[in-house]
Amino acid sequence: MGQLVIDRNLLLLEAARLYYEHNINQAQIATKLDVSRPGVSRLLQEARDAGIVKIQIVDPGANGTRLEVALREKYSLRHVVVVPSGPSDAVLKSRLGSALINLLDNFLAENTTLGVSWGSTLQAATEHLKPRSVDNMTVVQLNGGVSKAELDTHASEIARRIGDNYHAIPYLLPLPAIVDTPELKQAIISDRHIAKTLKLAREADIAAFTIGAFGSKSVLVQADYFEETEVQALIEQGAVADICSRLIKADGSICSPELDDRTIGIELEELKAKPYSIAVAGGAEKAQAIKAGLAGGYFFSLITDEDVAAILLGED
Repeated sequence: MGQLVIDRNLLLLEAARLYYEHNINQAQIATKLDVSRPGVSRLLQEARDAGIVKIQIVDPGANGTRLEVALREKYSLRHVVVVPSGPSDAVLKSRLGSALINLLDNFLAENTTLGVSWGSTLQAATEHLKPRSVDNMTVVQLNGGVSKAELDTHASEIARRIGDNYHAIPYLLPLPAIVDTPELKQAIISDRHIAKTLKLAREADIAAFTIGAFGSKSVLVQADYFEETEVQALIEQGAVADICSRLIKADGSICSPELDDRTIGIELEELKAKPYSIAVAGGAEKAQAIKAGLAGGYFFSLITDEDVAAILLGED
C-alpha cells in the first residue's frame, strides 16, 4: 500500500512538473505518461489538492499599496501613490505623470485654483490628461521657467495645456526662474499682471510640482541659470534639491538666502499652507532630494516609485 502511495505521488509530481514547469500541454503529457487526457486533468487537480502544486496570484499593485501605507505612516503624509520603477526614465515619468493626473482628478472641483510648476515629469503628465470641464477653475504657473539656454522647459505650455483640458483660465509666468539681482526681481514682480499671477499662485488650493536633485545634471543647470563654479559652490553650501526653482539642503532649509531673493515664484513656506501640495518625483537618484523636501514639510502628498519608496523606508 505504501509503495502505491509513493508511486502515485511520483506520478502527480511528474505530471505537475511537465505541465507547470515545462509548459507541456495535457495531450502531450497524456502520451508521455500513458494516461488519458481527462486522466491528466485529474492528476493536476489531485496535485493541487495534495499541496504538491500551490498557485499564487500576485497583485502587481500589492507592493505599491504596502509601500504607500508605510510611507504615509512614517512621514505623516495624507496621500501617497507608488508606481512601478523603470524600465526607462521616459516610462517612469509617464507612470508618475499618469498617477498625478489621476490624483488631481480626485481633487479638482468647482472654483478650484490649481498651481503647477514645470519639468519633464509634469510635461509627461499632460500626455495623460482626460478631457473634463471644471466650472470656474483657474490654473496658475507657480514659478518662472524661461530657459536661458536652448533647453525647452515647457513651463508655460504645461500650465496652458492643463488649463485647456479643464476649460480653465491659465495664468502664466513667461519669466526666468532666477534673475541676476534682487532689484531686478522686485522690478519684475511689481508689474501688476505679474503681481496678480503670483498672488493667485500663493492662494492656489492645490499645488503640483516636481523635485529635482541638484547637481550638474539639474534642469536649472541645463537651463543655464548657473555656471559650473556656482554649482560646485552651492553643493558645498549643502544644496541637494530644488523645489519650484528654490534650492534646499538635506534638512529642508533654504540653501542660499541670497539666491532665494533672486528667484521668481511661490516661496516654499507658502507651499506648506496649501490644503493640497503634491510632489511628484521618481528615480533612485532623486531619493535624497525627496527626503529633503519631506524634512522641510513642503508637501502632504507624494507620488514616487518603488525604488525611491524602498530607500525612504530604509529597505534598499
